[in-house]
This record gives sequence, structure tokens and C-alpha cells, in this order.
Amino acid sequence: MVVKHYFNRHCIFAFILITLCACGGGEVESIPPEQIEEKSNVYKGPAAQTEDIRKFQQSVWQNITPNKCGDCHNEEEGQAPYFADFANVNLAYSAAFSLVDLTDADNSRLVTKVANGHNCWLASDQACADTMTQWIRLWAGDRESKVNEIDFTAPEEKDPGESKSFPDSSSVFNTQVHPILTQYCGHCHQESAQFAQSPFFASNDAALSYEAAKRVINLDQPEMSRLVVRLTNEFHNCWSNCQLNGQEMLTAVKALSDSITPNKVDSNFIISKALRMTDGVVAATGGRYESDVIALYQFKTGSGAIAYDTSPVSPAANLRLSGNIEWLGSWGVKINSGKAQASTADSKKIHDLIVSTGEFAIETWVTPGNVFQEGPARIISYSSGDTERNFTLGQTLYNYDFMLRTSANSPNGEPALSTPDADEVLQATLQHVVITYKPNEGRKLYVNGELIDVSDEEMSPIANWNDSFALMIGNEASNNYQWQGSMRYLAIFNRALTPEQIKQNFDVGVGQKFFLLFSISDIINLPNTYVLFEVSQFDNYSYLFSTPKLVNLDGNSLPEDLPIKGMRLGINGKESEVGQSFASMNRVVSKNINISTAEPYPISRLGTIIPIENGSEQDEFFLTFEQLADKTYVRSEPAVSTPVETPDDTAQPSIGMRNFAEINASMSQLTGIPASNAKVRSTYQLVQRQLPSGENIETFVSAQQMAITQLAIAYCDQAIEDTSIRTSWLPTIDFTQASNVALLSIAQRQELVNGILNKMLPSNLQSQPLKSELLPTLEEQLVRPLSTICPGGCDAERTKTVAKSTCAAVMASATLLIQ
Repeated sequence: MVVKHYFNRHCIFAFILITLCACGGGEVESIPPEQIEEKSNVYKGPAAQTEDIRKFQQSVWQNITPNKCGDCHNEEEGQAPYFADFANVNLAYSAAFSLVDLTDADNSRLVTKVANGHNCWLASDQACADTMTQWIRLWAGDRESKVNEIDFTAPEEKDPGESKSFPDSSSVFNTQVHPILTQYCGHCHQESAQFAQSPFFASNDAALSYEAAKRVINLDQPEMSRLVVRLTNEFHNCWSNCQLNGQEMLTAVKALSDSITPNKVDSNFIISKALRMTDGVVAATGGRYESDVIALYQFKTGSGAIAYDTSPVSPAANLRLSGNIEWLGSWGVKINSGKAQASTADSKKIHDLIVSTGEFAIETWVTPGNVFQEGPARIISYSSGDTERNFTLGQTLYNYDFMLRTSANSPNGEPALSTPDADEVLQATLQHVVITYKPNEGRKLYVNGELIDVSDEEMSPIANWNDSFALMIGNEASNNYQWQGSMRYLAIFNRALTPEQIKQNFDVGVGQKFFLLFSISDIINLPNTYVLFEVSQFDNYSYLFSTPKLVNLDGNSLPEDLPIKGMRLGINGKESEVGQSFASMNRVVSKNINISTAEPYPISRLGTIIPIENGSEQDEFFLTFEQLADKTYVRSEPAVSTPVETPDDTAQPSIGMRNFAEINASMSQLTGIPASNAKVRSTYQLVQRQLPSGENIETFVSAQQMAITQLAIAYCDQAIEDTSIRTSWLPTIDFTQASNVALLSIAQRQELVNGILNKMLPSNLQSQPLKSELLPTLEEQLVRPLSTICPGGCDAERTKTVAKSTCAAVMASATLLIQ
């Protein structure tokens, strides 16, 4: 098997050393389970009188009594309604029935109360609400609506007002706000803090601090800034007197606000009415298949060190965040480094419930940070270290990998089931990924609702799963397999999802979405007529506006044809400087087109992204038009400046580089391995488009070096595995001995290095590196460490590995690339 690796051209020696040495085990980090003081849960009251009461008892009642709601809402305590009465489940059922909506669990009174902070048993009100919702859904079963109907309500009409935007320059922030933040908040909200807490608005880097602070400062209402409210109302980490500290912070924020001139909408614009995100209608989230969910992470909390498991199954396997992990305003977490891990005790339910059925599914929405990660990098893992796991979803370059421990696979879940190399299924964009397993079907991989065409030859039952492993995302227990990217949703089922259920969940999407109704009624003289956008916060820095439609809430048609031309998005009193995908719009909507709420009429299939300025609760949006109905606005084009003529610089580099074909041919010539070799050819086909296409050295980028290194490893692997080639290169090295014997002495190690240098540098060119300079560098930094550091003990295979690594380090360098 060809091992795939990418290397930075400046760190090839070190990277190979780390990669080959980081193959030991590791232990699951000791994280205590969430502790709640439990009362007796032995129910001795009358039995449930009906099947529905029994479902209520199993789904809701036993989760809220005798703790949580049961501490107050029972007849003994006298706090009505008695929906958590521990003495009589039938009485509790009668009281609970009026507090829930079994067709729409989100609107249940039990949910809204805890969402607003009423006796939430967790540190997050949102997590309590989500958990209560799942309990009610489990009780409701088929009674909950499969797809919620959107109730479009006319928003309050208001014209765009004067708004402030953060200036490009952070000079006022640097002098007024930043010193307070670094002095008093740096012990947490600084990336270098021992227990770093995002956002990093107290960073010593003023530019980074400014960008992070924008999310917690309200320019239009400084007193409502999160920085101020946390001190004055929530008494959060005050440094002396909370009220005085809050006033000090308010004075600094107000000074920043007062230095900014408000934006005022151009009176000549044809404009819609204005909206904030909070004026929108929440898009339906119903329709997701969630039966058989045993762990659920929706990442709605938005702050803190815990991502809550809001599934209806206890105990909650909450994930504790460690390292550099940011919360996304659009629901989710961005993992830059570190991981999120549940305790082994809480993770045990995953083992127990999956082993009981013998099948499972994992559904997630992820955005890989890049396509260069390998290992595989651990996206989701239920494991104990580098060499033992129950299951893992990982990333290797453009591939998703599904590792699973069965009676036929190794304790490390190998061989992995991976997406095909050539298809490049994994991309650095938001993707819906589902892995399923059933003994009679084997493992399956779905991406964006589609089954990936890769067969699993091993169809064996789950066996020897370990219940002491821990669930984690973003890394391995050993911290050796970091994954970088964003996760927006994660659900674990103890049943395999069907293709129809997977497609259903993909169609539902992920994240918080709003429908914004921009009124144009006064312009076209038809009441309750709007341009409808679906809007979401794409990430911490931008909004996504998609698929604008024309709708009339009264169901009326247009009285006459409606021209729409040059539509643009406005934010905070001005048109957005970027993201104007609809500016080229030029169409006429016919008067006989249906624009009712049942069938809003799409006026564009495009979407666009515009930057967040003051935050989702503060930014005010509106639309402008060059033409709408009989109103027109003649947009003056900006003056085109004549560029200053500069003398032509015809100087060219004195060196060039080999292109993809020349690199491949050169490696073949140097190693003696034909380019037609099956393993070499497959690697070349994978990386060919990433190799240099021309000879201009000024076009070289680091991604090309990664491809060169990967191809070099493939050639060196085949050369060292070939006995005759290996012997001709290194006749005195005994490859039947362990590396700490075969390469024990300096002379033996130098003999290996010299043998490879003689093959990789066959000519004595004046411009090439001196072998005498390379020899000690390779021996000291690469060969000696690799030949002696052997996790689990050295063996003869390690000797080959040292030779392959040395070969690749030399051949993938500028020695071969430059010509």
C-alpha cells in the first residue's frame, strides 16, 4: 500500500520524523461525567393507565423527575402545574398535556419556559430547551408535523435609518477599548491564555482584538454592548466594583461610537423597507428524521466550554472543548486546534445502545478546513488512542475514511472504507456526511445525500467493542491526529439510516435560517408585496442571502407587468461594497404570475455573501433598485482613473523548475522504477494537477511542493521494496535486522545516506548542494532519530522506512525541482 503524505518544502526532515514517530498509542483523557445530585428514581405510584401515558412516562416524565422539574412541580411541593409529579404519573400526564404541542414540539410551553431561563438544569438555557424538545418529540412520535408550515407575517414597516459601521481603522478602539480588555479580560479572552476562551477580543494583537470585539460592541446603542452588559447585569469577572467597571467599559465603547459618522441612505435611491435579522420569520426546521438518535449535538450554545448532547437518551454525553475552538454564530464550532471530548462514563451509552442493535449511523454537517489533512485526521472518533477504536470518521486529503472495529477488522478499525481517490469527494466546503453500518450490508458512505460508489468487502458483525473508550471530535485521544474544520451538526443513531431518510435530512439542511420580507408595496402600489430572501449567518464573518422571490401575502397577482433591474443589497445605511450578485438583474415579472405565499415566484436562482458589520442583532438590511415598476434611478459610474505608467521590467529569473512530466520522468530515472508501475502511476494521477505545469519559478506555490513530496514517497517506497534496486544502492546495509542494529553506528548511518545521495545526485554540477554538507544534516536530523526511536520496539521493517524517508527527503527537495 502506498502511504500518502504531504510535506512543507522547508520542513521535510522534521515532518517525516514526526509522522513516522507519532505512531504510538495514547490514552483517553480523563474527563469526569456531568455530575447531578440524583434522588431516588424508583417509581412506586400507580401504573400508566394508557399506552400514551406510558410513552409520556418513558420519554419525558422519567427524565424530569424526581430531579429537574420534579423538584417543584409535584403535588407534594405544591407548585402547580404538577406535570412532574413523582407520586402519580397519570396526574403528571394530565398536567403536562396542556403544556406541550405534540405537532410542533418547539412551540411547547415546557420548551419556551426553560429557553427563557426558567430553572434550566444546565449552564445553557438553549441546551435545556433543545433537550426538552427531543424528549417531547420522542413522546409525540408520528404526531409531530413532518414539515412545519411557514407562517409569513407582515413585518413592521420602517425606512432604513442612520446606522454606524465599524471603520477600517482601529485607532480609536486601540486607545479607548483595547487597553481595558487586555488588562482585565486577557486571562481568558486571549489566544495564549491557559484556558483560552473565544472570542479573543483581549488579544495582544490589536487587529485580531478589534475583529473579535466587533461581535460584542453595539455602536448604535453602546449601553447594550455585550462587553457592558456582561459586567453591569451579569457580574461577569468584574475586576473591582461591577457597576463602576461597567461604566468604565461603557465610557470607552461610547468614545468609539461617538468617533464614527453615521451612514445615511442616499435619498435618490429606490429603496425597500428595512429589516434586521430578528425581524425575519424563522425558517422551518421540521422534517428531519431523528428516530433512534442516541447522541445529538446541534451546537446552539454559542459560548462556553461545553457542547451539549441534547438527545432524549440519558446520560448526556456532553463534549468538553479544549484548545483553540471557536463557536460559530450560525450554530456550530470551528476547530483550529484541540478537540471536544465526552467522558468515558457518558460515552458508554453509545457502546451499549449500538452493540444492542448491531448497527448504527453517524450524520454530520462539516466544512473541512483544507484538503491537505491526513493521518487520517479525526473528524469524529470513538476510541482510546492511535491504535484502538470502535469507529472513526476521518479525512485523508480529498477522502473521507470510515474505520470500524468488527470481527473481521483490526482493533484499529482497518482496513478503512474510503471514498475513491480520483473522485475527490471531500471538499473544503459545507458537506452533509453520513456513514452507516449493518452486518448484512457492511459500511456505507453518503455525501450530500448521495451514496458513494465504494464497496465494503467485509460484512461482519460488530465484535469486541470497548465500553471504556470516549467519543471525541477534532482529534485523537493521543492528540496526534488533528483535524481542522467546522462542524455544524452531529447525530449518532443506533439504527442504520435508509437512503430515503438520509436524503430527507440532507434536504432539510442545517443551521439557523430566516425568511426576510423586504416590503416594496409603496413602490408598486400593491399592499403586502415583498421581495423574500432566505438569509442565514454563513459564518462568524458573513451573511448568506439566497434565492430571492416575489410574494404577496394576500394572494393577489400583480396588476401589471413588473420590471425589476439592478437589485442590490444595502446594509447599515449604504450599499454593500461586495457581494452584489443581483446587480445585473434585468427582468420583467408578468402580471399573470402567481406570487402567493403557497408559491412565491423566484426572481433569481443566485445567492451571495456579504460581510457582517455590527452583528446579526444590529445590522440593518434593505434593497435598492435601478428600476422597479415605473421608478428608475440612473446610477452614475465611478470615474475611471488613468493608471500611472511604469517602466516594463523585463528581468527574468535565471533559474526555472521542472514541470509535471519532467518531474515524473526524473524520479523514474533516478530510482529505476518505471513510471508505469501501478502504485506510482496511481499516485501520479492523483497529484498530477497539483504539480507545476510550467517552468517559471515565480509561479511556484507550496501546494506543488506537497505533490512533489507525495510522488517522491511513492517512488522511494517502490525502490526500497525492490530487493535488487535496494541492494545496488545500499549493498552493506542489512535490511533483515532491526533499525537500532542495522543503523546503530555513525558509519552505518553515513553509509545509508551516502548510498542514497549517490543515486539522487549522480552528477557533480556546480549549482547543486554539496554531498559533504548534506550528509551530516541527513544523518543527524533524520536517520539517527528514525533508526532509534521506535514506539513498541524496533524491527526490520523500520530499517526500510528509514531508507524510504531519506530517499524522499532528498528527491523531493530543490535538488530535483530546480533546473
